[in-house]
This record gives sequence, C-alpha cells and structure tokens, in this order.
Amino acid sequence: MRTALIARVHQCRVLPRAMLRYSQERGKAGMEKGTGKSIVLMGALMWMGACAMAANWAFEFKPVNAQMAIYSGGLGDPTAPTAHDAKVSFHVQGKAARDLFDRMGPDVKTECGSDPKTRVRARDRLQCIRYSASDYSCYFGFDLKDGKSIGGNIC
Repeated sequence: MRTALIARVHQCRVLPRAMLRYSQERGKAGMEKGTGKSIVLMGALMWMGACAMAANWAFEFKPVNAQMAIYSGGLGDPTAPTAHDAKVSFHVQGKAARDLFDRMGPDVKTECGSDPKTRVRARDRLQCIRYSASDYSCYFGFDLKDGKSIGGNIC
C-alpha cells in the first residue's frame, strides 16, 4: 500500500514538470509566445489538483455496525433456513449507513411510513433511510444459494 502511494506521489510530481518542459521547448522552437503554453499549464494544474485529492484518499476497509439475519421464504413471512432455501438480510447502522446514504443520490418517494422527516434513498435492491440527523439505516440482502442480490427490508 505504501509503495503504491509513493508511486502515485512520484507520478504527480513528474508529469506536470514534463508538461512544463514540453511547453518551454515549444517556445524555444520559434513558436509564437504563449501558444499552447496556457493549455499545458492548465493541464498541469488540473493534474496536480487531482493528485492532491487522490493523495488524501486511500482504499481501506472500515468497521461497520451491522446485524444480519439468515432465513428462508420471504421477508414478509420468514421461516427457518433450509438446505434448499437460505437468504441473508443485512442491516447497517451508524456512520457506514450515513456514508452510503450520502452517496446514493436524491431521495425517492416512499409509501413506507408517514413521517415527513424520514428520507429514503433506494437504488436497485439497496435501501437507506434517514430517520433523523443522527439515525441512519441501510438494508440489503443476498440469496445464499445463488449469490444474487435481493432486498433486505420491507416496509
């Protein structure tokens, strides 16, 4: 991980310098002053900005507050899991749920509940709910027999 970060920082330093050298060489070759220089400079600045943002982010697993339930049948009428039918429903809460909620895009209209303060975001079979400014939950599930994603919550 550290080696990859060092390589990324090195790339972020080398490319803008190379771009500026290229721009200076074009200027020495008799080209009109400023021709292409501003484009190269803008490219270098954009690259450095992207590198600065990337340097502050690293892929890492974080702890999650979650519960799960293994069952068979449907969520509306679950029964004990069997050898032929087993599903899992996950319920994620806390910061992880808030992070998911914040990145899911706009709210969707829901017919689950009547509290106007409750906000719901759903994408395919992932559902996240904001009950209050400090209370978030996300639900998703999988069919354990074929690995397919299934819903993890019903109203």
